[in-house]
Amino acid sequence: METFGRYQLVRRLAVGGMAELYLARQVGPEGFEKQLVVKRILPQLAGNQDFVAMFLDEARIAARLAHPNVVQVFDFGEAQGSPYLVMEYLQGEDLRKIWRQAQALRLPIPQALTCRIASEVCAGLDHAHKQTDPSGRPLGIIHRDVSPQNILVSYDGAVKLVDFGIAKAADTAVVTRSGVLKGKYAYMSPEQAAGRPLDHRTDVFALGVVVYELLTGARLFKRDSDRATLAAVAACEVEPPSAREPRVPADLSALVMRALERDPTQRYQEARAFGEALEGWLHAHHLPAASTHLTAYLRHLFPEPLAIAPTPTAPPPPPTAPVLTGTATGAWPVRGLALAAALGALLALGLALAAWRL
Repeated sequence: METFGRYQLVRRLAVGGMAELYLARQVGPEGFEKQLVVKRILPQLAGNQDFVAMFLDEARIAARLAHPNVVQVFDFGEAQGSPYLVMEYLQGEDLRKIWRQAQALRLPIPQALTCRIASEVCAGLDHAHKQTDPSGRPLGIIHRDVSPQNILVSYDGAVKLVDFGIAKAADTAVVTRSGVLKGKYAYMSPEQAAGRPLDHRTDVFALGVVVYELLTGARLFKRDSDRATLAAVAACEVEPPSAREPRVPADLSALVMRALERDPTQRYQEARAFGEALEGWLHAHHLPAASTHLTAYLRHLFPEPLAIAPTPTAPPPPPTAPVLTGTATGAWPVRGLALAAALGALLALGLALAAWRL
């Protein structure tokens, strides 16, 4: 186990183009122990001032955000010549993995739960979009990378937006170079794909793409090449979700299509407005979409998740009773499920599974 500053790195969870994520442990006196996630810049990029400045921008933006639907950042520092962020440890899965598992099991994400997840993301985005400096001046924070990979759902039903690594704020140190696109092409807005100036409505469009794909089970703009994908985004020729998947109600389809308007002035003007529209649809149809229903659905998709236990200092004694085991799922492991919680989740599952047929 590697010691990194004040933290012990248990194992690497993921690696990207700029940084790597580690499951980490902070140990203190009297048996204090807390599991966290350490994000540190890749060693080969630690000397690149542009990448370091981007990483520092992420830290500055993340430090301002304190919301239940945004992954919390606890610490920032430098160790062994590498800047790092320390974030909360979320036990669950990212939405991309949830979607893939749902497709593999032929159990589509219920429409009501899709709306619940998107509504929670809207709340997190609205919080970020409306941040101001001490004088009250809007900071103009834009995520710019809203995608299934950056939406995390915990096994207790919490939904959190993560990774402001390429987010933009008015007071960030790095200005995106002209002609340099940042973000996942298939989830860009037309104005982002064209390299035009952006505002918070680009995040509304990106979330609209996510919702469209979850409802229809098909990619919207993804093509065989990056060039073709960007061309599809620029054209923004979108078939209504209800036309592509007949089970999508027309009134829900209309809500999604408004988020996907090519002209930003025709979209929801705030993430909150999109969230309120989705909440209104849930209320009008009396659909089960509480966190308990989301928990039950995830437990059905991932029935045997197992938390990573602390590294023992000596070989453990043989068990005296049967022990439930399983494999850790994804980069965000989950604690073993107690029998009572499992029974409660199964009861809620009936409601959650019924919703996807509507």
